[in-house]
Amino acid sequence: MWNLRAKIASSPGKYSPKGLIRTSPESLVIRFRRTRESFSPSFTYEVMHLKLRCSKLCYAIDRRRLNLMRLIAVLSLLVVPLRIGFAQAIPPYQSSEPSSATGQTQSIEWWQFPLSEQRTEIMSTSEKREGLVHLDVSAKNQLGETVEALKAEDLKLLQDESATKILSFERSKPGDLSEVTLVLDEVDLSPEQFISVRMEVLGFLRRDRGVLAQPVSILWIKPDGVYRSPFPSTDGFFLADDIESDNVVSTGWVFRPTQKAGTTLRTGGDLPPGAVLRSSITIRDIVWSEVLHVIYAQAAMWRDKPGRKALIWFGYGWSVRGVLDANGGVFPVLVELATRMRESRMVLYEVSPWPDPEFSDSRPKIDYHQFLSGVRSPLDPAFKWPIPYLSLPVLAIRSGGLVLDKSKDLGDEAARCIADAAEFYTVSFDPPHAAQSDEYRDLEAKSGSPEVSLRTTRGYYNQPVLYDQPRTPEKKLKVAELQELIQTNRTASRNLESLQLSERLSTAQLGKLTKSLHGRKAQTALIGLADESVFLGPSKEESPALASPDDQMKEQIIARAEKYLDEVAPTLPDFSADAVTVKFEQQSVGKKDTWKTAPADRDLRQTVSEQSNLLYRNGREQRSLEKVNGKRIAGRNELNYFGIFGPLLKFILDDVRRGNSKLTWIRWEQLNQEVVAVFRYSVRSENPRYGVTSCCLVDGARFETFPEHHGELAIVPASGAVLRITVESDPGWIREADLSPVRPVLFSDLMVEYGPVDIGGRIFICPKRSVAITRTRTVVPISFWGMDFKVYGPYQTLMNDTTYLHYHKFGSEFRILPDFTVVPDKKIH
Repeated sequence: MWNLRAKIASSPGKYSPKGLIRTSPESLVIRFRRTRESFSPSFTYEVMHLKLRCSKLCYAIDRRRLNLMRLIAVLSLLVVPLRIGFAQAIPPYQSSEPSSATGQTQSIEWWQFPLSEQRTEIMSTSEKREGLVHLDVSAKNQLGETVEALKAEDLKLLQDESATKILSFERSKPGDLSEVTLVLDEVDLSPEQFISVRMEVLGFLRRDRGVLAQPVSILWIKPDGVYRSPFPSTDGFFLADDIESDNVVSTGWVFRPTQKAGTTLRTGGDLPPGAVLRSSITIRDIVWSEVLHVIYAQAAMWRDKPGRKALIWFGYGWSVRGVLDANGGVFPVLVELATRMRESRMVLYEVSPWPDPEFSDSRPKIDYHQFLSGVRSPLDPAFKWPIPYLSLPVLAIRSGGLVLDKSKDLGDEAARCIADAAEFYTVSFDPPHAAQSDEYRDLEAKSGSPEVSLRTTRGYYNQPVLYDQPRTPEKKLKVAELQELIQTNRTASRNLESLQLSERLSTAQLGKLTKSLHGRKAQTALIGLADESVFLGPSKEESPALASPDDQMKEQIIARAEKYLDEVAPTLPDFSADAVTVKFEQQSVGKKDTWKTAPADRDLRQTVSEQSNLLYRNGREQRSLEKVNGKRIAGRNELNYFGIFGPLLKFILDDVRRGNSKLTWIRWEQLNQEVVAVFRYSVRSENPRYGVTSCCLVDGARFETFPEHHGELAIVPASGAVLRITVESDPGWIREADLSPVRPVLFSDLMVEYGPVDIGGRIFICPKRSVAITRTRTVVPISFWGMDFKVYGPYQTLMNDTTYLHYHKFGSEFRILPDFTVVPDKKIH
């Protein structure tokens, strides 16, 4: 499934498994297929398009003529091809199906759905943000009417019976219920019951002249598999016609009644007292696990679509007997299903006025209310009989929905469910830090008025990954203590990797200590330790005790720095240099590790060393990789940075003079045998020019922002030359389609040290060393129950240490030699 960033025809649509998209009578669209070029990320979409614009007279023609026009339009698609190319479309999901050969057309499975084209919403961390967990809350009075004047102070949210701070509170608006799916369950219902459901649903769709308040889609569960309407629509007549004409398309989900290894619930001692299950095995028993997949697939599909969604199931659901294909047990299925339903903001309704044939008068019905409590672990005593916890009524109540088993008018009940789902309040909160994976938390919403009842999600599974899990060093020590440690153990690389400095190790001190260590591994570990300290204050040895400058002297230093950047920096000639980079990373999450928590080993280790040729020409820098030592980690992001040879300093000093930015003197410092004045700056201007880009979000898009940032400037007082700059930024939050705020980049920091270099016989102040460090959220692929998608995993730190060497003026030199005579029969070299 690929994210198409193009609008086809005049109205939005979704593509079906067969590639058919239908819209309103005004705009009949398309049949398309996709062609994959081997493993290249470039794809070509062949679109056959015909757009019919109807005047107002179109709506007056009868249904038969309209259907005839639709048929003619679809047939004409075969002879009016229009080819559109989309270059370098990045697939956000990796399908589990094998890739087709070049040039072959692939079918589009139903779970490979189009992603939301909502723009990523950036939220500054300085503003009030929403909580990490969102809940949709239904508020009703004693008459079952929606309470429209509920306020935040009227609602109390309990988490494991303890009050939880609510960070945001919002009343739903029209359109916040973004989609409704009606499920026609032909497997569970008898033929007579299904005919009744079908007729009632047809009548509901044709109410109010077929105008539906929300987009509605149909899921039809047949004995041979799952089918669906081609796309969600607000035209009830079209949906009703599709049901009557059996115009539904296969999702590719075919029931194969084969016995699989899993969890089996058997008649006997595991049952509650008085409950006996029937002994005959029917197709309902065999496929119930597959039917349960439908809810999971729908939740996974809706994760990337904004708004609340309602799933209305006509029937009493699947059997609580049979075989569940659940490797590892039922508990992981329960956790995964509950998590995706909450993320997608799915509310589930069961409409079933008939008794469940699972039970009879002689075999008492199992009361689903016994299974509404949350399951905290696989060893929970209440989980001895696990299957009913996955039954339809239990899932409906725990999602904040309803079980309607009284009324015979299913159409009215469908309307009631939609009205109930469309009116709600959304609240958010931050969960506590989880010590381990799958920590269950009960949820309950209470009102201060006894006349108001509230319904919401009954609980959730808290995960450590919701928060950052930074590494915890074994010990923090000062530079003097580090020097003493190295003197006693000159080869202890592992000891250095697990330590952390409390003050900065300067480049000069690093050079001395590196020479004292034996072995490349120990030296590299020391570099990594020093790089993590570059944003700390200097050691006592490099902090001269000098009097603070007065305000006039501070202004003079800043003015000289600005003059230097305006007059001297632009004279930098075109040159080339070598850039030697040592890259450090944390250990990645292994294939067998869960996405829910961070790896146990979070120390930084060298992965790759690179040598690049850097070319600076016309004020722009270009790099070309020449040599790589070490092994790259597959799937890792690269940490790149640009502008350190001029634009960075100029932009920051300009931004400091704008808006609410600040520049403050903080100390004197010894740097490269120079006493420099160190200023602390904070950029708070409206349009800062320091940008952070990270790839990728869960939908494959890039995260781009120009955040507020701060740092230090080390300036030579006499000349105004900048010898050191740090940039520390917090890129902020994004708001995903499911309302969950996410920090794709926790921080992105850069340090550059400058010094004198000889370029073409002249001395210039140029970069000598830089350290870039960033902590980004990983994106982890998940494959569960036939669904492939991506979720945010633990944070990962990337760090680059770069040294700049061998500056050479870029260009050519020549001399004119007088009295030059060509020697006959001699070659000129």
